[in-house]
Amino acid sequence: MTQPDTEGGWQRLHPLSPLLRGGVVLLAVLGYLVSQLVDEVLGSFDAGGYVPGGDAGPQEEWAWRAYPLLALAVLVLVIAAVAGASWVSWRFSRFRVADGQVELRTGVLFRQHRQVPLERVQAVETTRPLLARAVGLSQVVVQSAGGSDSHLTLAFLGAERAERVRAHLLELAGRSDEGAPAQRLPGAAEEVEGAEPLVAVPNGRLFVATILHGSTLVLGVVLVVGGFALGVGRVGLEVLAAAPALIPVVLGLGVSRVKELLVHGNFSLARSRTSLRVRHGLTDLRVASVPLHRVQAVEVLQPLWWRPWGWWRVRVNVAGVQGEGGDDEETTLLPVGTLAEALTVLGALGAHPEDPVLHEALTGTGGESGWTGPPRVARWLDPWSWRRAGYALAAHAVYLRAGRFTRHALVVPHARVQSLALDQGPLQGRLALASVRVVSTPGPVGPQVQHLAVADAERLLARVAERARVARRRVPDPAPALTRRPEPPLAPGGAPLVD
Repeated sequence: MTQPDTEGGWQRLHPLSPLLRGGVVLLAVLGYLVSQLVDEVLGSFDAGGYVPGGDAGPQEEWAWRAYPLLALAVLVLVIAAVAGASWVSWRFSRFRVADGQVELRTGVLFRQHRQVPLERVQAVETTRPLLARAVGLSQVVVQSAGGSDSHLTLAFLGAERAERVRAHLLELAGRSDEGAPAQRLPGAAEEVEGAEPLVAVPNGRLFVATILHGSTLVLGVVLVVGGFALGVGRVGLEVLAAAPALIPVVLGLGVSRVKELLVHGNFSLARSRTSLRVRHGLTDLRVASVPLHRVQAVEVLQPLWWRPWGWWRVRVNVAGVQGEGGDDEETTLLPVGTLAEALTVLGALGAHPEDPVLHEALTGTGGESGWTGPPRVARWLDPWSWRRAGYALAAHAVYLRAGRFTRHALVVPHARVQSLALDQGPLQGRLALASVRVVSTPGPVGPQVQHLAVADAERLLARVAERARVARRRVPDPAPALTRRPEPPLAPGGAPLVD
């Protein structure tokens, strides 16, 4: 790979960067001033014969309204001042990659020097907000292990230069599966070029799937019933008076559904040798990489409303990505897709699409051989889903499933298990039941199986703990998370740990 111009010396951002960072505010100010000027020009032709500066105008008329040329001069001065300040800000903004870290210096009066060591880099992505896309620029976001407050953003660079910088940083920040600094990951240089396309989600499908949401459907039913009742005259004044209270609810639902479209629009997934490349966003185009060896847990889910269409969603827990604020844009590998597309994504993670255990986790209803589920008494605590819930152990991972209306199928590789917990509430204690949590890294996937018989829960806890201990010793390389090993892990006595 050709080394980009970031190596060693200080480099400047794109000259338009300050204007883009304050672009929304600048457009608002210019829009207001232009609208005022247009109003004055049109006002000079109204029926009253108003002439700027004449006696017809009110005495308290401001000078800039009475003299459009003065207003134009002020506008030019404002633009010149903004341009000058932007130029000074650009001159004092520099970055470099040297001495094992990424550095960014900004500020004129209040200077700031940000540093992110390469060994703490969790991911590097490029984003293209709407205004930046219009002028062909991108920003590079360096995600650090310290959380979102420690991320470093290079805003803005030319689109091609941003991709080169991103690929170079990914290559320099290559790390082993255990998190220790390692040699450069093979294939990191091919992150930008040579990725194999896997799936692309049509925006039409995403729109329909976004509308087919539980809250949206419930609101639709309420509006239809309310409209019908209003039409037949069976609605009292008290009900009509309460109708405005629904406005915040409707707005909240609308914002959440629109956000879903904006975040996951234009979604595509590609695979390079060491990571999955996620590209998404309607107005804010984002390109991120999910390192395969950092995937900790996988969940495939299917809401009831998607079942007639055969659609599924795939999301993962990724080490170093916490999904703060409930956002899952960095942990969703398939926002909505067919079963075949979901299996393609799982195959890219190292799973076997033809694995019968995997298919039973996705569509099984209970009672399959090799699966352990809650006893019949659990129906008092989970009357709808107790029969489908359960777990199955394989040589490489533990499979969990739950939910009859919204199906959940989860896979946690033994080598990625952080810890295990056995929980028992008071009602569970009276029924001799317990739940097991397979603790993963922070993220949208919460692996657990509920309401097992106490003996089954303790057996699951002990067997997964042993397999996790053995598997961690046998995974020294950064392999895909769900890859099966050629041979099963062995217990201390030498017996294979298989069911």
